[in-house]
Amino acid sequence: MRQTSIRMPMNDTDTSTVCRCNRIFGERTLHPLASVIDLSRAASQQELSLDCYAVMVAGRVAGCRNGTLCSCDYADATVLFAPPGHHIEAQGEADSRLLLFHPDLTSLDSLGMKMPEYTYFGYNKSEALRLSLREKRQVERCLDYIDEELHWGIDRFSRILLCNKIELLLNYCLRFYARQFILRHDIISEDIAKVTEKIDIYLRSGRAAATGLPGAQLVAQWAGHSEAYTSDMLHAETGHTTEEYVQKRRFEMAKQMLIGTESKVSEIAATLGFPSTPAFTMLFEKCTGCTPNEYRSH
Repeated sequence: MRQTSIRMPMNDTDTSTVCRCNRIFGERTLHPLASVIDLSRAASQQELSLDCYAVMVAGRVAGCRNGTLCSCDYADATVLFAPPGHHIEAQGEADSRLLLFHPDLTSLDSLGMKMPEYTYFGYNKSEALRLSLREKRQVERCLDYIDEELHWGIDRFSRILLCNKIELLLNYCLRFYARQFILRHDIISEDIAKVTEKIDIYLRSGRAAATGLPGAQLVAQWAGHSEAYTSDMLHAETGHTTEEYVQKRRFEMAKQMLIGTESKVSEIAATLGFPSTPAFTMLFEKCTGCTPNEYRSH
């Protein structure tokens, strides 16, 4: 199977244009800031520097080339995402398409302010979106809408209509990822249990006093996922961000130490990395409705 490798290293803008990508893949440039490219015509491996957002839809999952396929996942198509400055590997095969859109297209539109909400642009390829046949058809329709708008030509309506149609696609992908998190509940529960154990060990060891609470990068490392995916996974399952979940575990650990040990309140506060005993007491009372000593006595 032919394969095209598209690489987008940071700080390399020598060939960072939608127009160049169109030339490489034999597409006509309909708009300098956006393109829908048919990858089935890709004839050879290419390496390109891009400063665009990229959404690649692979027509099938064949051999799981784009990452791990879970038994609970759909397998009718795979969607991969990459932000400007990163890379994506695209296979030239039937039904594969690549959407490129430059940040300059969205910067003057409300979509530009919404882009941080599409956190899946920060996911690893192993965290790709797996689509059912119905979902695949919807994504293909969205790409068709974008392609159709590109063929209208450029006028004063082009930017807003292109952004509207791209936003529609990105919102559907949010919906489908939410569905994927639901289907992966059992797997996610195992991942969160592993992360919880690591956080608790970290807190009990007193490392929080020396180096601070574990950050998003360390928690993601424990989870075996990207920071963006780990945060979304935790929020989907617990309703908390990574930082909120770590704080929640710290207070749970404080409760355990108050009941299960004879350590002084000041010692517990120091072990768990609170700046002072009064600060610990104030935050504990705010979260539980009682002081540490009252919690211990009850």
